[in-house]
Amino acid sequence: MAKIIELKNISKTFVQDGKTFKAVEDASVSIEKGDIFGIIGFSGAGKSTLVRTINLLGRPTSGSVTVKGKDFLSLSAKDLREERKKIGMIFQHFNLMKSRNVF
Repeated sequence: MAKIIELKNISKTFVQDGKTFKAVEDASVSIEKGDIFGIIGFSGAGKSTLVRTINLLGRPTSGSVTVKGKDFLSLSAKDLREERKKIGMIFQHFNLMKSRNVF
C-alpha cells in the first residue's frame, strides 16, 4: 500500500523561561492508505505536538515530514497553504462537546 503520512525521527524541543524540554523525541510514524490511526497517551506526553507536525502547524526541531510523497518541510509558505487545504484534522478538546451543537 502507499504511504500517505510519514514522520521520521521527529523531535520537538520547547524553551520556556530559559528552560528547555523535549515534547517529542525521535518519534517515527508511517500511515498507509486506508489505515485508521490513533495516538493515545497521558496528558503532556506530546500527542498533540506530534499530530501538529503532520501539517506543520508546529514545525519539528528535527526530523522529516512527508505527506503523499511531498516533503512538507521543503515547501514554500504558499505551497504549504495549498497542501493544508487538502488535509482534515480533528483535535481533541476536553470541553468540545459542551461548546458545540448540531445547529
